[in-house]
Amino acid sequence: MGGKHSQLSPSAASRWMNCPGSVRRIQELAPDSDETSIFAAEGTAAHWVREVSLAYGFSPYDFVGTRIQADGFMFVVDEDMADHLIPGIDRIHEFEGRLFSEVRVNTTPWVGYDDDGDEQGGTVDSGVVGPEEIVISDLKYGQGVPVSPVDNKQLQLYALGFWRDIGRHHSTATRVRIIIDQPRHSAGGGEWVTTIDELKKFGQQVKRAATETRNPDAPCVPSEAACQWCPLARMDGACPEHESWKLDILGLDFDDLDSDEPPRLPDREGMTTARRRYINQHASMIRSWLDRLHADEIADLLENGPSNGVKTVAGRAGRRNHKDEKASERWLLNNGFKRFDIINKKLITVAKIDELAGKGVFPRRLVHQNDPKPIVVPLEDERPALMSEIEFEDLGCSHD
Repeated sequence: MGGKHSQLSPSAASRWMNCPGSVRRIQELAPDSDETSIFAAEGTAAHWVREVSLAYGFSPYDFVGTRIQADGFMFVVDEDMADHLIPGIDRIHEFEGRLFSEVRVNTTPWVGYDDDGDEQGGTVDSGVVGPEEIVISDLKYGQGVPVSPVDNKQLQLYALGFWRDIGRHHSTATRVRIIIDQPRHSAGGGEWVTTIDELKKFGQQVKRAATETRNPDAPCVPSEAACQWCPLARMDGACPEHESWKLDILGLDFDDLDSDEPPRLPDREGMTTARRRYINQHASMIRSWLDRLHADEIADLLENGPSNGVKTVAGRAGRRNHKDEKASERWLLNNGFKRFDIINKKLITVAKIDELAGKGVFPRRLVHQNDPKPIVVPLEDERPALMSEIEFEDLGCSHD
């Protein structure tokens, strides 16, 4: 199986399971579409730090100042990256069992062999095989699009491969916890618990979808999940179905809110130049209105509880900062720390102090941290629902 990129890779499962025709069309029109960006390369660097930290017992802070070359880009690990990686690493260490890091798993039993007759699979960031639970943890270092673990096709396929290759040989656990660690997005990440039996049912869905991708007449079926990362969606004329779908959803009918179809906005092609100017001129107001709708939804969920398949949960707490760096510096120096250990151009972060002194040692009175803002997630998300007795100064606008 090696490191060859799979045609039906877990990372693209949301695309090919929803749009079977995309596989052949990408092979024909965009065979070299696995392009690298500086953002993806930064994620690769962060994955390396996390992998080595987990595998060998290091702390991400041990790599501060280390230069990492990834996909043609050069990165220097800084305290900011270490701060972001620490919580996810600490969470993995909380689970009882045997830890596996950056392990390649075989998904061929569900997706089949590729066109060259080779096995297919993907790489699991981190896995823990315990007596009662199998844990899969995936780092999403990007901060652009929030990713949820609930019913996540990529992670479920990873979990199937991990259970078949490793988990079932070391444990009789029937529960699987899927974690997405997205430390740089306040509304991203989370945990979702499923079972081996449910994963097996999902595996049957995968088999049917994989079989359909081999149908020469497999349709291209546009959707948000399928098109979001599809290279064809970024190529002019490569996917007429995608273009038609974009035009089709440009309409808005508030009288049809019970429909499962996406809301419709005004037809862009038929719009007058005066109306287009009016909309662009008031874009800020429209965005504010949408943000207010989102805040209203959160307020309603806080007041009345879960509804319409969603709930509010506490998002990620804000980063901890020094209330007064001079006061923090005095405390550290008075408690045995040397100046060269705590200052490297500026005072070290609170997270780094916890690493050096131990959690709970540094006084909380010297630390400022914004409260987590409520976010909207599916009911199946493992985090507890919030209700109105928890007060928030600012509902914020973190979108699910």
